[in-house]
Amino acid sequence: MQPTRQANLTSIRRDAWIEVDLNNLEHNVRALRQNLYKGKRPQLMAVVKSDAYGHGSIPLSQLFAATEVDYLGVASIDEGTQIRDAGVTLPILILSPTPTWAISAALENNLEITVSTEKQLQDLSQKARSTGKKAAIHLKVDTGMHRLGVPIDRLPIILQTIAADSGLRLVSVYSHLANASVEASVLEQKELFERAVALTRPLFPEAIFHLASSEATTRFPDCHYDMVRVGLYLYGLEPNTVSETLLPAMSVKARINHTNTIAAGEKVGYGHTWTSRRETRLAAIPVGYADGVDRGLSNQMKGLLLGRVIDQVGRISMDQMLFDITDVPEAGEGDIITLIGQEGDQTLYLSDWAVCLDTITYELAYRMRARLPRMYTRNKSRKPNRET
Repeated sequence: MQPTRQANLTSIRRDAWIEVDLNNLEHNVRALRQNLYKGKRPQLMAVVKSDAYGHGSIPLSQLFAATEVDYLGVASIDEGTQIRDAGVTLPILILSPTPTWAISAALENNLEITVSTEKQLQDLSQKARSTGKKAAIHLKVDTGMHRLGVPIDRLPIILQTIAADSGLRLVSVYSHLANASVEASVLEQKELFERAVALTRPLFPEAIFHLASSEATTRFPDCHYDMVRVGLYLYGLEPNTVSETLLPAMSVKARINHTNTIAAGEKVGYGHTWTSRRETRLAAIPVGYADGVDRGLSNQMKGLLLGRVIDQVGRISMDQMLFDITDVPEAGEGDIITLIGQEGDQTLYLSDWAVCLDTITYELAYRMRARLPRMYTRNKSRKPNRET
């Protein structure tokens, strides 16, 4: 393979990789913090579950610990302990239910635990007594999403139980919004959450309250309370649109590892789903659906090569995909094709994939953690061209 003519990073393990721009992440933390300054100054929880949405939970937790982040949120004990083992001392909340058999590990690693049923509270109390450790708990209440959480009408009894147990320390009461983009739905849940706040404060004046997700953090300041939980927006992503203020941190790139020329009328790839209309020069790159690029993007997605937009052609296979590089005659083996990210004045967005697949960037970003190596950069941040 020829060496690339492009000034760019590469992975030493394979010719396909993810780049995570740390400058853009820090920009996003500052931008979100500025939004919070519009009212009182709530704490900021960075949600780093699912390997920080495919960006790498350990390096990003270390980065967030050095910025204006107050808390980390994870989905499981394993995620929390991995971050603890990396030396991060920020408070870490396990957002999902913790299995009874894993409570001791949570307490040993100073992880804070979500309680969403009375049975979980009983189990936690017993484990705290047996280990001699005081358990820091966050009580989740159900305000209308009906996924996790204790009913509001049981809250007075539960609060009394916690207050009477010396092995438990109530850190917060929180809930989760089902439709953070719909004001009427947010206000309906907020009204129920206010009842939880009013019931809790007399018994636990030091407890904090949190309700807002990424979208509610930016759209509904009245939902900020004492802390906001921000996940996707920290990474510069929105579910299926492009942010006007935040910068995407993730880029996906690969080097051309093979080229060939085919005649007009030739069929390409598994299932022969694409036919050349002219003499066509093809380039292969070592990225496929095993790396998180959905097969549904076949013959739909674009790439950037030497500053020009090119078409992906043929069915995406497990480890490879093809691009039509006929209109970039100078390109060859070793040159970089950008699948997601910025090159010159052009930008390709993960949200483009989300729209094409009728899904959300949450799902697509975390898929990228499958096997692509990650590289962390401090490129000079610049606002992407949003007209691409």
